[in-house]
Amino acid sequence: MRRPRSEHHKVHWQGSGLWKAGNSSQNILIPLEVDKSNFITGYVILDDSGFPEGGQSTLFDYAGSSFRESFASLTIHRELGDPTLEDGYTISLLKLAHSIDKCNVFSRNHAIKTAFWARIIALQMGFPEDQIEQLELASKLHDIGKVVVPKSVLTKPSQLSVQEWSIIRRHPTFGAMIMKPSSRLHALIPFVKAHHENFDGSGYPLGLTGEQIPIQARIISIADTYTSMTEGRVYRPANTRSEALQEVKRCSGNQFDPRIISVMIELATSGEVDDSQSSWESLGNI
Repeated sequence: MRRPRSEHHKVHWQGSGLWKAGNSSQNILIPLEVDKSNFITGYVILDDSGFPEGGQSTLFDYAGSSFRESFASLTIHRELGDPTLEDGYTISLLKLAHSIDKCNVFSRNHAIKTAFWARIIALQMGFPEDQIEQLELASKLHDIGKVVVPKSVLTKPSQLSVQEWSIIRRHPTFGAMIMKPSSRLHALIPFVKAHHENFDGSGYPLGLTGEQIPIQARIISIADTYTSMTEGRVYRPANTRSEALQEVKRCSGNQFDPRIISVMIELATSGEVDDSQSSWESLGNI
């Protein structure tokens, strides 16, 4: 007999208790939004022992205010499949990704700006539009795994401990785990999981090298780094555009693909790319 796709529970909604209370390291509930009023109508449950302890409460800490509470009956989904559920899951993950960026005043639009640079690099390299759209979505979701990493770690102004750094290094893997329920997002998982791999093999989580790293991940890596440097972080000031370009050029061949670096520098110094807010903010529409 086939297992039913969903388990139905009628819940008297109090606070956000159902998903706030889940602190098991093996279960993460992702709010599933399927209406235009931002009401939570159900959850996708992720059963995986690879999530960090307290991951559910960390997720709630980022995103609790992004989803409206409802008194309607709720559905717990173990699988997706229906197009409406697939759409709802993607929207929820984009909201969660934006919630991560909002926790730091320096990075409020980081994922959107990363998607902007990834898109124009891919355009310059001749990618077809369908692949560019995939790359753009993967760029917006590249840090989704941080939704189970405590804010105290992401916003820490001093040096990370060994344990904290270990958690940070796992966020690409967490991201892949979170995206896994969606068949629509399956093709994007390698791009997200490999966006911290380095061209010389010194990156993480798998230590891939050169052409082993999907070209989309190599593009996201450069766009992510350049955007981060020009935004600044709580632990370092922002770099100028010139300083950021010098740094990514210095890392060509070890951290970054030299071919993509050449395209990035050509675009950034051409005077033809407008990376002001008016140019990239439309990419933030969900």
